[in-house]
Amino acid sequence: MQSLHQQHDEVGSASLAEAATANQFVTFTCGDRAFGIDIMSVREIRSWSPTTELPSQPFGAIGVLDIRGSIVQVYDLQRMLGSHGGNGETGQVVLVVSLRHLDVGLLVNTVSDIIFAQGDDLRPLPGVKSRQASGGQVAFLIKSEDRLIAVLDLAALFPSEMDFEH
Repeated sequence: MQSLHQQHDEVGSASLAEAATANQFVTFTCGDRAFGIDIMSVREIRSWSPTTELPSQPFGAIGVLDIRGSIVQVYDLQRMLGSHGGNGETGQVVLVVSLRHLDVGLLVNTVSDIIFAQGDDLRPLPGVKSRQASGGQVAFLIKSEDRLIAVLDLAALFPSEMDFEH
């Protein structure tokens, strides 16, 4: 699998890059569940390194990392989604994602693949009750081969960070 930077470098113009990345998702595992995030939200994929814990961290936060001079809050995604978190076990990775004005890190088990979803692959959640049960954190599903991938809604996961102004 090529790095995200290599893929973006191979695309010539900005309009071609946008067309090529439409409906592309970075897929990953969190516990035994498969998730995806729009590729345009992902800034970097990093191997796990210990974080610096701070007092009074937000729910799910496990500490901060210095990434090229920027301090990035790292969240244990498993814990945020209601499972027992991993807290930085060997082999886990941090997805650095962009939320409008701020980058945050998401601790996940593994990055699986980059997939392109066609219109027929995109599936709505099975009813209003399921959307509420997910806390609004899942935007829709993607059918990929023989599995369903839940695409996360970063705005629903981090509502206060989406309004953050520098």
